[in-house]
Amino acid sequence: MKHTLSFLILFSVCIHSYGQTPIHDRAIVAQQERMVFKQWDEDKFYPEPNRLLGIPTNPIWYITWGLHPNYPDLDRRPLSPRGEQTQRLGLAAAMQISSNYYKQHSDTVKNLATAEMARISGAFSASDPLYQFYYKRELKPLENPEVSAFQGVSSEVIQYMTDHGAYQWYLNNMASLSERYEFAKSLDMERGQRILMYHRIMLEMRDVLKKWQYKLDMSSNMLAFRKLNQRKFSREIILSEPKSEEERAKKIANQTQVIR
Repeated sequence: MKHTLSFLILFSVCIHSYGQTPIHDRAIVAQQERMVFKQWDEDKFYPEPNRLLGIPTNPIWYITWGLHPNYPDLDRRPLSPRGEQTQRLGLAAAMQISSNYYKQHSDTVKNLATAEMARISGAFSASDPLYQFYYKRELKPLENPEVSAFQGVSSEVIQYMTDHGAYQWYLNNMASLSERYEFAKSLDMERGQRILMYHRIMLEMRDVLKKWQYKLDMSSNMLAFRKLNQRKFSREIILSEPKSEEERAKKIANQTQVIR
């Protein structure tokens, strides 16, 4: 029993080892070489026709190529000059070129948009050279109008301007200009338009400051004349009658300077 089992195992191994015979078909090999990596060689189409006076005499050729005799003349490799894979690669290259062009165009548009935004954006308005060297200094009173309102002015004049509403007039006008100044710095606009807004605001601010200074001078003179008149009535000083209007004006001006 033991010998019989060993014989059967050995026999099955032999059958498995020699049950398949390798086949080397040169026609299949040539077709694989044509389609994969080698050139389309018209002389390697097997079986050969064995032509006699131009007529194929090989019956196997008729079985293989008889229905499509023009096949050897057609280069059907995927990577041939007209092959499908070559066309796909060419189309992919064309699409890549088109994609690069659109990407370059979009990058150009992006850069132009970024530069335009940086040029008109209010966030970068403070970096303008003309603003830094001129308008920022000229429009500085608008940043804090209260501080620059009564510089070098006596307390009596301050009290008088506050009580009679002149100081409120000054604050309202400066607040309006200050608000417009902030809009000019923060809104998105062309650089030329922004500079024109700065200039208009500066001219209006100078007009307001000029009027404000005039009010301060007039109030100071009026209070000085009031003091002079009070001292005259209290006989602290005696005013002689001038001979002419010109002498009278000079005398009043001199006494005003003495009182100040």
